[in-house]
Amino acid sequence: MDAPRSQHGRPDTMIPACAEPDRITHDSRRRSQGSHKAVLRATKDLLGEVGYQRLAFDGIARRAGVSKATIYRWWPNKAALVIESLRGEVPLPAIDETGDLEADLRTAVRLTIDLVSAMPTCLILPALLADVIEDPTGTGAFAELIEPRRASVVNLLERARLAGRLPSDTDTSLMVDIYSGTVVYLAAVNRIAPDEAVVDQLVSLLLHGRLPVSQELAPADWEGPQSGEAGPA
Repeated sequence: MDAPRSQHGRPDTMIPACAEPDRITHDSRRRSQGSHKAVLRATKDLLGEVGYQRLAFDGIARRAGVSKATIYRWWPNKAALVIESLRGEVPLPAIDETGDLEADLRTAVRLTIDLVSAMPTCLILPALLADVIEDPTGTGAFAELIEPRRASVVNLLERARLAGRLPSDTDTSLMVDIYSGTVVYLAAVNRIAPDEAVVDQLVSLLLHGRLPVSQELAPADWEGPQSGEAGPA
């Protein structure tokens, strides 16, 4: 291969013959992409092995075969890295709308329960949320992670509202927040897998305004105000 030449046509000894910017850029990009994928793969593997709290950049760097400085160059903190590693891994099965609003909402609640209760999500979520709250820069990334599922249910409820199956002033976004927040709290914080009774109560609350009924206290056990006592205003 001919040596690079200067603008006067003479071989330029100051320009190495191997300096081909296009090839170097391509190879560098390929190496960067390979390292990026290796870090994400190592993060997912270690999450399953050691959990979120014991996950450290040192261990990820060793597993991925990169330097810790490389990881910090791409991700500012552990929460950001974990969120990106989970992107695309969060199961988001489509909701097959039946036209029956109650049945469709019930499906949406069940899918959220399945997602939050799945391993290792239920173990990761509390600590991950704590880090996101402490470092607001991760809030947007976390919102992007769950937005596809959230948007699909909001759109479902919006279509029902526009069709007159919900009151015209219904806040459909808040409806989703109410049931998803409850599910996250029960499954991820209290370590209680919401059962079908919880699904029933959430749907009844959202669509019919029925207050949740204690499973430990049957309606017949509640005697109401005693004689001479004032009832609820």
